[in-house]
Amino acid sequence: MGTLSLIIFLLTVELCFAQSIDFDLIKYNGLNFYSTKSEIEKKLGKPTKVYDSNHECGFLLTDFPDSKYLTLDYGKLKFTGNKKELYVIEQIHLENDNSIIIKYGNRNLTCGTDLKELIEIFGNKLAKHFGKKLKGTIVLFCKKTDDGIRISIKDGKLTQLEYWSPC
Repeated sequence: MGTLSLIIFLLTVELCFAQSIDFDLIKYNGLNFYSTKSEIEKKLGKPTKVYDSNHECGFLLTDFPDSKYLTLDYGKLKFTGNKKELYVIEQIHLENDNSIIIKYGNRNLTCGTDLKELIEIFGNKLAKHFGKKLKGTIVLFCKKTDDGIRISIKDGKLTQLEYWSPC
């Protein structure tokens, strides 16, 4: 009985790790998931808008005056961070925009990426979560931390990738 429990435990652990996200594999236009403001502006130019992110909770919460987080808004793409820390890709809207390509390792994520491909990339957790539904969101947690990304689909296609952190 103990051997069976150990095997079930190890399989569960393996499935959990296989279905988590690795921020180091995420890239947009040559930028890492975490980049400096100067790297972002060098690749993308000046943002359309810059504003206080004003998060009410989570890792991007501004608790102290010197830890103010700013959002660099490029329309369908937003980075949030500050001078002391790197800027994280906070949000990418892909819906109906073929020009946006997110790299996850050697895979491309676009508005044409369907649920079947997402399951191939991120694991069966998505299949269990969405079932036959072709609309909704799921959070995939990072391997190393408590944060992750929220993936949204509509009509079975990827529409948004968004940074997520616990409150």
